Amino acid sequence: MTASEFAFLALGLVLGVASGSAIVVVLGGRPPGEVRLTVRHDAVPRRAATLSSDAFTAPGEPARGGPADRRHLNRDAPGADPPPPSPYGAPGKPGVPVMRPVTAFSMPAGGPAPGIRIRTPVPSWPSVAAASAAPATSETGDRAAPGAIPIPPERDPSLDALRIQAVLAAERAQQAGLLTATALPEARSAPEPASGETAGPGRIPDAPAIDATPALVRILRGDRHALLRTVKALAGADDALRRPWRAAMAGLADALIRRAIERGLLDFPVGNPFWDTFTTAQCRSIAEALAALGFRFDGIDGWADERIPSYRDLTAAVAVAGLEPRRIRAWPTQEEIAALYREVTVAADELVAGQVVQLELTEVQELVGAQTLDLELLWRQWEVARAVLAAPIGSS
Repeated sequence: MTASEFAFLALGLVLGVASGSAIVVVLGGRPPGEVRLTVRHDAVPRRAATLSSDAFTAPGEPARGGPADRRHLNRDAPGADPPPPSPYGAPGKPGVPVMRPVTAFSMPAGGPAPGIRIRTPVPSWPSVAAASAAPATSETGDRAAPGAIPIPPERDPSLDALRIQAVLAAERAQQAGLLTATALPEARSAPEPASGETAGPGRIPDAPAIDATPALVRILRGDRHALLRTVKALAGADDALRRPWRAAMAGLADALIRRAIERGLLDFPVGNPFWDTFTTAQCRSIAEALAALGFRFDGIDGWADERIPSYRDLTAAVAVAGLEPRRIRAWPTQEEIAALYREVTVAADELVAGQVVQLELTEVQELVGAQTLDLELLWRQWEVARAVLAAPIGSS
């Protein structure tokens, strides 16, 4: 093969490759034979389903003979009630709102606008015949005077049930010879003297009401008046001792409340999905187990020192309380665990209820635990203080 033949073959190969590439590019650039279909909302006109549909626009007339075609049912054209005269239009020519499509029946002589208005005619003013029969006394005399619509009050079944229960409870109380809540104030009130009669010097005033609950129990329940009267009884006539005795009583109450929290003596609210799963004793066992793990109630509505247990800590506390965690369905989330002690109160009065008189000094010191300077006066005069704390004290 000579050089000229080789060059001729190479030139043919190059030209063939270039021509084939050009043909492929041209054939590939042609648009494919496809059909594009675009479906949009309300492509087929339909009736307005809710009040959120625009009442001023109508995309077009419904398909005649279709399910939306109700011209022969409730849409009469033209409307039976003509529009009121517009103060801005020409005499004898009805006004047309700006944003509402109009039809050939409501347009003036200028010709119909594109689009059709679909509306249900609802008469809202007297007809032309009625207006011509009654003489108009003012500009708005052809319209009917507005009137109030009477709305009768509906009965509440829950209130009716409460009233029925109250009546039945009052009847049962009267049959049992008990006083109802409305009769208690009347029975407790003192009888008024007769007209013209004055209280004589020998008249004995009514004795103040005395609660039989021991003073210490009332103090632990948060009775401030019981605390002040107990301090007054312990200090006697010496006003200088009132401040030390008040500090001692406050320190004793705080220490007993802390010990009650450690032992889980709490009152839990009704309505919490987690606490409602258990009994009161089981709830207190769980609270005691949490306190042993270092997660204590702060005495108000949260966790002490902002230490919030995790899901695993709560599971361990439930297991320590002798319950099976896998059988509990209402497990709280981490946010609900943070609010688990909301509306929980301390039942510190149950710590000493029924044994205030028998409490010895060593037992009280064991309950209190930490020794403070405020309690030194109480320890030195415990016998006197125990007699006052165990006795009932007047509330007035």
